Parts: sequence; structure tokens; C-alpha cells
Amino acid sequence: MARLQTGARGGGSPPWKAKLPLPDPKSQGPFQSFACDPGRSEAWWWLGIPIAAALFVLGSYAIDPDWNGRWMTGESGILETAQFVFMVIGLAIAVQLLFSPFVRRRPLVLALTAVAALACLFIGGEEVSWGQHIFFWQEPSLVTAINEKGELSLHNMNKGFERGPRTMLEIGVFAGGLVVPLPCAYAPWLRQSRVALFLPAAALLPTALFASLFKLAGLLGEHDAMGFGVAARPSEAVEFYLYFFIMAYLIVFERRIAALETEDSKAKTRAKKT
Repeated sequence: MARLQTGARGGGSPPWKAKLPLPDPKSQGPFQSFACDPGRSEAWWWLGIPIAAALFVLGSYAIDPDWNGRWMTGESGILETAQFVFMVIGLAIAVQLLFSPFVRRRPLVLALTAVAALACLFIGGEEVSWGQHIFFWQEPSLVTAINEKGELSLHNMNKGFERGPRTMLEIGVFAGGLVVPLPCAYAPWLRQSRVALFLPAAALLPTALFASLFKLAGLLGEHDAMGFGVAARPSEAVEFYLYFFIMAYLIVFERRIAALETEDSKAKTRAKKT
């Protein structure tokens, strides 16, 4: 009597289920979500750094407002230096991605990467006055002609160079960091869609939250609506978190693209063997 067989040797269903591919804007799906996004094991940087920075700003201002204004939130202070470092890291990641064939084959991914690279270059250059704060060079006639602060920076020459881009950045960070995680938490399919590559990771929520809180504190302070201060220049704290968000976003973006490249390479290898 013939024995019925199931599983891999018979006609029944296989004991394993093929894994869905990762979200690729060039494909149709269905997809699985990215497993490379930062999790609890990496909370030391995506949660620890934002909390530590907030405590440092608030604590130093409570102890010595003058020190906070000079060394923490002042020109070439700790926060401004950190902002420049964030932009250098972000620029390095974006430029590296621009040379990736995987990125260049996807117009939307390429466009976002190019915009990110230009943004990091512009912000980083402006933060150090295009080298003036690093090399301490001075050209009085040129600098004075550009702006009265004696700095070679576009945002001091014309406030439009600062307010417009910064407002767009703030909206993007607040929407991407605070709003996007909410529907993604209740609708997991969003993390498994073609746009999942571009959605900020849930780990970026604390950074966006602290940026929002310091922004709110700054606005309330301007109208004397608070009986206490949080920093000599709350705007510098806001910029710290905005630029940390950009860097963190690019770190996650690069990880996801690396995962897609690995998956694509494995698929090509399997295709050659068959």
C-alpha cells in the first residue's frame, strides 16, 4: 500500500514559508518590515544621547546661566560644535550612498540622498561660517560687507536663508518623528509598504520630542509665559536635536539600503545557481 507523503518530499504543504522581501521602492511587494532599525540594544545612542543632552543643558543653566550662555549654547559652544559634527557624519553617509549603484538605479532614493548631502553640506558650512570658526581667518572688508556680525554665513546676511529652510526642517522633523510613528504603530502595514524605506524609524521619536519641547520653551520664553528658563539660547538646543535627527535618519537610511543590497545580492546568487 502506497504511503502518503507530505512536506518537502510529498505533495503536501512545505514545512517552511518563503520570506517576504524587504520594502524596495522599485518593487511591488508584498514586503516584510526592516529588521535593521535601531532597537533596545542601541538605546544608548538614540535615547541616551537626547536625554543626556537635555539634562546637560537644563542642569548647566540652572547652576550657572552665564556659563550655559557662553560654553553650552553660545557661538562655537558645545552644542554648536556637536551640530557641525552631526552634519559631517551625515554628509559622509550621504556622499557614500551617492556612489552606490543600488541608489543610482532608484531616482527617488537618489534624489533624497542628494538633497540630504546638500543639506548637510550647507548646514555644516553655516555652523562654522565656512571655516572661519575653525581656522580663525578674518577678512574685515569682505565679512563686513556680507553681514554686521563679522561672519561669513548666508543666514546672517539674509534671514530668509535661515527661516525658510529651518521652518521646513522643523515641520519635517516634527511630522516624521512625532506623527509618523503613531499610525505606524496601529497600522504595521505602513512599515511593509513601498514607502517604508523613507519613513523615519520609531527610535527617532525621542529626538523629535525633545526638539519640540525646547522649541515650545523658547516660544514661551519670548512671551514671558514661563516663570523659569531652560537655556540661555533655547534655539541652539532645538538645532542640536534637529541636526541629530538628520544624522540618525541617514544612519537608519544607510542600514536599510545595505540590507536591500544584501538581499538583492543573495537573490542574484540564487538565480545563478538555478
